[in-house]
Parts: sequence; structure tokens; C-alpha cells
Amino acid sequence: MSLVFTFVASYAWTHRRHIALAEEAAPQTEATYAEAREAQKMVTITGPMADYMSHQQPSSVETLQPISHKPVASDHVGGSPVGTSEAILHSTFSVKNAVDLPFEIPAHAANAQLRGTYRSFVQKNGAPSSDSTAEVEFLLFNEQQYADFLNGRPSDALFSADSAHEGEANCSLPPTLSHAAKYHLVFRNSSRTEGKKIVQADFRVDF
Repeated sequence: MSLVFTFVASYAWTHRRHIALAEEAAPQTEATYAEAREAQKMVTITGPMADYMSHQQPSSVETLQPISHKPVASDHVGGSPVGTSEAILHSTFSVKNAVDLPFEIPAHAANAQLRGTYRSFVQKNGAPSSDSTAEVEFLLFNEQQYADFLNGRPSDALFSADSAHEGEANCSLPPTLSHAAKYHLVFRNSSRTEGKKIVQADFRVDF
């Protein structure tokens, strides 16, 4: 009986000690998890580009409209746009922050090419001046890249040109299959301290 009592008492003491240790460890685990979450919240990307992208919201982007109707495959003989050309921009406009021109490539376009030129100006003493103070950036995005751009996430571009007061674009776009694809042609004011920039642009898409 003494041996049985000793065994039962020993088991009860050991079991109670394990429960106490587990209760003491629980708050520490919870605190560690909370600290990890706070640490994740404090991780940020810094730098000039990150600062600009973090403030690049939809409200600061003006939208232009293409000068022609949206092309669709049914507009073309045999349902294919091959061998045709569509003007999408022939305009003069101001760029305060960023200006977006959305356009579509119709279905069944095997070799679409975006071609165009642009020049930018600033007003000095009542006259247009085209120098380094008039420079703008030019970017071409697909839908996902443009969404990342608007939401301040790091994003690549199908085509980009460094800040300049004039430029030319000649780039191939991926072939489309049975569905049209949407793209965004963006002009961005890279030096807002100089005020609004005036841009003259002519762009078309050859199929």
C-alpha cells in the first residue's frame, strides 16, 4: 500500500507540474506571435521611387480617351486585324502628376506594334520652352502592371523611357488569342517642382 500511495503521489505531482509549466509558457508564446506581427507591420520599403509609388493613387492619374473606337476582331476581314493600323493618340495635353491612355489590342493580333513620338514643354515667360525642366517619363503597362503602379507596388513595365523632353517608342506587344488585351500608355511628371508639363503626342498601333 505504501508503494502504491507513493507512486500515485509522484504521478500527481509530476502531472500538476507539467500543467503549471504549460500555463506559464502560453502567454510567452502569444506575446512572441504578437511581436512578430508588429515587426511585419514595421517593415517598409524606402527610397525615392518607393516614396513616389506610395503616393501614386488613382485620383492623381488623369485618363485620356483613344481617338478611335476600341478595335475588335469583327471589324476586320476574316476576323483578323493583321495588316491594319489604328491611331490611338494625336493630342496636346498637360501632365501634372501622371496621365494614362488606356487602349486595347483586339483578339487574333499576332504581331501588334506600338509606334509613336512625343515632345514636352513648360511655359516660361509666356512662351513654351523645351529643355531639361520639361522632361517627362514614358511607360507602357499591361493590366496587372498598371494595377501595381496605381497601388504603389513595385512593378516592371513592358516599355519605359527615362525622363526626356522628347522621345520615340517602337515596341512589340504579345500576340492575342481569342480575347482582346488592354494596355496603358502613361506619361509621368518626374519633376513636379517645375509645375505642369505640356505634352504633344502621336501614337498608333500597327497589326
